[in-house]
Amino acid sequence: MDTPPKFSAFNRMQQLMSTSPVPSISTELLVTADGELNRELNAFLFDPPTDPHLLRGKRIAICCTNGVEEVEILGAHRWLAEHGATVHIVAPRIGDFHPTLGLRFPPQCATHVLAIRLMENAGWLKIDRYTDEAKAEDYDAIILPGGCWNPDALRMDPHARDLVRAMFEAKKPTCAICHGQWVMVSAGILKGRRATAVWNIQIDLQNAGATVPDEPCVVDGNLITARFPYDLPRMVKAMVQQLIPEKR
Repeated sequence: MDTPPKFSAFNRMQQLMSTSPVPSISTELLVTADGELNRELNAFLFDPPTDPHLLRGKRIAICCTNGVEEVEILGAHRWLAEHGATVHIVAPRIGDFHPTLGLRFPPQCATHVLAIRLMENAGWLKIDRYTDEAKAEDYDAIILPGGCWNPDALRMDPHARDLVRAMFEAKKPTCAICHGQWVMVSAGILKGRRATAVWNIQIDLQNAGATVPDEPCVVDGNLITARFPYDLPRMVKAMVQQLIPEKR
């Protein structure tokens, strides 16, 4: 196997985030802090792929909408793609809203979702497939990233709920991180299961009937959940172990 080219950490960081003028989650601070999970995230984001063909033939859906947390979606998308997977951003169509709601969306929302860093707008990400056309048989696994606004809107889309439920019932890895578990709550798949989430919504999972340990990544069958951006590597690793059992 050819040796992967050496990645430029500076260029990589520039691709993953820009300077923030408002309260935000800083990828730079996350990956340079002296913590075990921070070091794992640093290696996950910046180390070259050990096997660019690891996930060849696998198709992964990252289901989200506007307000998706940038480090969670870009980190997962890039790692999976660099290890050979086909990765689709799957999102609802914006559609029409009653004028009394006062909602306004720029034209770009028809084809892209807007990522965020906590409270700061980040970059636009192209939609590959809409939730009303995505089917569970098209994918080997699904990821629900966080960002508070994203899953709060996504959980209202019946096609997104149906897709998550269908993936879960098909015994395919059904993953969520941070606030992404809100979609699982609305899809009705957490009752009697073990799952975790970002600390401030763990009570919502409990109210949905789940047992909620405060652990970086919780695996209950094909249900895989994590709490915070620095838990992303463990969630993806757990997903890969189910996609490629011989890698366990």
